[in-house]
Amino acid sequence: MNKRRKLVLALGVGAIGPFASFAQQGKPVRVGILVGFTATKFRSQEKIFTDSLRDYGWIEGSNVVYDRAYADDDESRLPALAEGLVKRNANLIFAPYNVPLAAAHARSNTIPIVFSTVNDPLGRRFVKSFAHPGGNITGVANIGYELGGKRMQLLKQALPKVSRVGVLMHSTSPDGPRELKLIEEAADSLRVKVIPAKAQEIWQIETAFSLLVKNRVEALLATHVPLFISGGRKHLLAFAASYRLPVMGAREELPENGGLMSYGSRRDDQTRRAAQLADKILRGAKPADIPIEQPTTFEFVVNKITAKALGITFPAEIMLQATRVIE
Repeated sequence: MNKRRKLVLALGVGAIGPFASFAQQGKPVRVGILVGFTATKFRSQEKIFTDSLRDYGWIEGSNVVYDRAYADDDESRLPALAEGLVKRNANLIFAPYNVPLAAAHARSNTIPIVFSTVNDPLGRRFVKSFAHPGGNITGVANIGYELGGKRMQLLKQALPKVSRVGVLMHSTSPDGPRELKLIEEAADSLRVKVIPAKAQEIWQIETAFSLLVKNRVEALLATHVPLFISGGRKHLLAFAASYRLPVMGAREELPENGGLMSYGSRRDDQTRRAAQLADKILRGAKPADIPIEQPTTFEFVVNKITAKALGITFPAEIMLQATRVIE
């Protein structure tokens, strides 16, 4: 624990500097947590967020109350859940990714909102600029779809003989076409044919796999969307295992649960940094004045257990680049 956090815990929340008006009212602040997942699926990230805030002196049941709103894998419920948080007078809303953020933003332009894994917040007009967000929103932006070409390169390095790669895409993701373009550009230079397949709901993943198998793909690259990272991950990996397809993903959750590899920023770090921004706001800072942050470290995870099961031996160049090996 750093010196600043020790100081916060030693002196107590009320002894540190000027607070926002709602923190001076002598009652706990209300922090809403708005996500499209079930409580179980979001538990680990929520714990990182609340534990980080506790390190900054925000103790649940003492000076902070968490108002948890889970859509239970039905994102159509998010607008109503966001409205509920607004009506219950949340002092801050943690809406980690794009869809919850959009729902919260549509319901309030005054309650501070913090995100941790949002794609292109500027292009989606959540903020006016990275340096000066200018409204009630700040957070940590993803570098996600932009790494599609890099993932294709790593997949080819790991599987030099592969010539046909399936790309699993979300049917309506606005970043999908941009990510596919980057993947195809990398694939062209590597003499790899890309076969895209789309799924919008969990049940459509099976249909996408059937298309890819008919096209004789030898590996799968799952694009950077929540459906393939969290909501539909179990189904994706089950189908991949049944067809003996190695999977390259965007987050560590895939190789941790049986995929072959992943390359992306560390979501845990982004959640911790979002908690730090939330702490600043709860102490009086304005979201409009807090610059949007971006990831600075990236993780390349390889699963040697899955590789062995598939009869794959990772080349030395892959092992040298790996930042974490599951074995």
